[in-house]
Amino acid sequence: MRTKIILPDRSPLFSFVSVSGGLELLLAPGLPIVLTDYVAWEATRSGSQTAHLIRAWIDGNPDIISVIETELGQARIAREKAGIALKKDRKNIGEVTIFEALASGDVGEGPFLFLFEEDKFVDPGFYGRYPVHSLTTLGFLVGLERGGRIGDADAVFADMRSNGRSGTKGIIVDRPYRPSRDAEYSLGSEVRPGALPLDPAGA
Repeated sequence: MRTKIILPDRSPLFSFVSVSGGLELLLAPGLPIVLTDYVAWEATRSGSQTAHLIRAWIDGNPDIISVIETELGQARIAREKAGIALKKDRKNIGEVTIFEALASGDVGEGPFLFLFEEDKFVDPGFYGRYPVHSLTTLGFLVGLERGGRIGDADAVFADMRSNGRSGTKGIIVDRPYRPSRDAEYSLGSEVRPGALPLDPAGA
């Protein structure tokens, strides 16, 4: 089973797109990337240059990036397009759609690596029954540095923060898997940042 990188909201996309070639760094481990329809919508709905870059990245990598359609995502997107969705109701929709996709089986089997920037993802209880490994943006960059894919993780992260992502916390979280009821799907140390899989045939 191959580890899937899960993007539970748009924040990591905005951080990586803020630096030159940043989105390609997300592809460097050679692992499948999963986001839902609503997360993709969140990241691209503005029509800005940033949104166009993210859309082109998603559309240009269909073999490795999956956008999962969800019932909640489709309903919310329709409401937003119609102008009848309250902005305050956007909170956590991306995350909820990810868990809908996991529960439906549309994401496939784990293990899953959640790439996040919000503190709530640190709590293993957030993931319920799912076997996940949680990793911050900075933790991901450190893994790429240790794997020889980038020269200086701190420098890349500093560029992100100076290019509009100043609110991104400079913390490294590399939380080993939450024990799952399904022990066969539990993650091991092979997906720690220091050994982040860099081969498409990896974890």
